[in-house]
Amino acid sequence: MSSIRVVCRFRPQNKNELAQGGCSVITVNDNQTVNINGAESNHTFTFDSVYTDKWSQKQVYDDAAKPVIEDIMQGYNGTIFVYGQTSSGKTHTMQGPSIDDPELKGVIPRMINTVFDCISKAEEHIEFIVKASYIEIYMERIRDLLDTRKDNLKVREEKGKGVWVEGTSEVYIYREDDILEVMRTGQANRAIAETSKYHNTYNLLYLQILI
Repeated sequence: MSSIRVVCRFRPQNKNELAQGGCSVITVNDNQTVNINGAESNHTFTFDSVYTDKWSQKQVYDDAAKPVIEDIMQGYNGTIFVYGQTSSGKTHTMQGPSIDDPELKGVIPRMINTVFDCISKAEEHIEFIVKASYIEIYMERIRDLLDTRKDNLKVREEKGKGVWVEGTSEVYIYREDDILEVMRTGQANRAIAETSKYHNTYNLLYLQILI
């Protein structure tokens, strides 16, 4: 079972940044330590891994996320938590510029590929049930991104069941294309207002695998 890891990813510059003459202010020497070269001062941070803008989507997935998914398929709970300010590259990493492009797709499309690959290799007597939910947390309200009529959902906790969000839609996943459709629906229903510094927006795709 993999241990908890904290990794840092620097996405490639987008077209607006390139058009404005943006330049990198980071230096990575050993894939674990990053130096931020500021105008007035420099800072150094150390992580379990550091991915520069030269790392491909596949390389980031294979190193940071795939071991977690493989542990899940062995019966362990797993979480991939992505944190960063607006436009830092969370969506670029998790969803990718295109969920259909083999090179550009992010962690989530690749994750479901690993899940179904493990299912196909499992012993014939083992049965799997895969379900997905997609929620958004904004201004302390939980909204179902698969059914926007479900707003201000409540978090519940029960001994033996754990913590869950009451009333969320659950979609059964039979093939890889099903999770891509869930993603398209959820992305279309996301809050599009710019996130203020006082209100972060969190989008959570919850995949439940029963063996």
